[in-house]
Amino acid sequence: MNKFNKIKRNTGSLLLELLIVISILAVILSFSANAIFLSMKSNRVSGERDVSSSLASEEIEAVRAVTEEDWQNIYGLTKSIAHYYPTQSSGKWILSSGDGTVILNGITYTRYITIDNVSRDATTRDIENTYISSDDDPSTQKVTAVVSWSGGNSFTTYEYFFRWKNKICGQNAWTTGGSGNTVKNCTDASYDIKDSNIDVSTGVIKLQ
Repeated sequence: MNKFNKIKRNTGSLLLELLIVISILAVILSFSANAIFLSMKSNRVSGERDVSSSLASEEIEAVRAVTEEDWQNIYGLTKSIAHYYPTQSSGKWILSSGDGTVILNGITYTRYITIDNVSRDATTRDIENTYISSDDDPSTQKVTAVVSWSGGNSFTTYEYFFRWKNKICGQNAWTTGGSGNTVKNCTDASYDIKDSNIDVSTGVIKLQ
């Protein structure tokens, strides 16, 4: 009888120890599963953010190409609230109205840019944080690129663009009746409508 009770007690102890081991393993597995899930989620979010950063960089580079072709390609666009996105036409970048979408790794990314006028301090010539129309700098524009996707925070970056490359056009004649205040193209030999302050005698134009 004592032997039976001893075996019974040993069996009970083993079962208790087994339950403790199982409980500990369950806790360890639970923590491990959560850690793996969080790691996978972190890697996924990090990957999505890397993709959005690359797409935003592509937007900025597209704007750079568009701007170097003609400053008016961005300066003449609607500012602040209007959305534009880069797309290719005839082998070159252009800016189209609205938002563009790109699908990568099964995820749809929406992207667009906005363009803002820039003003500079009259004394320091530094860019002002808040635009002041009286200090407008027509040779500087702020371009903001935004990329968003479902389930993630949008990625935003911006860059200032400067008009540094101007065309020099030879003019071989003076013809009244130009294009007024609009931008004139090369090979246009005309000037704005003549008034009394413009002297074009003997092939010379004088602004007084």
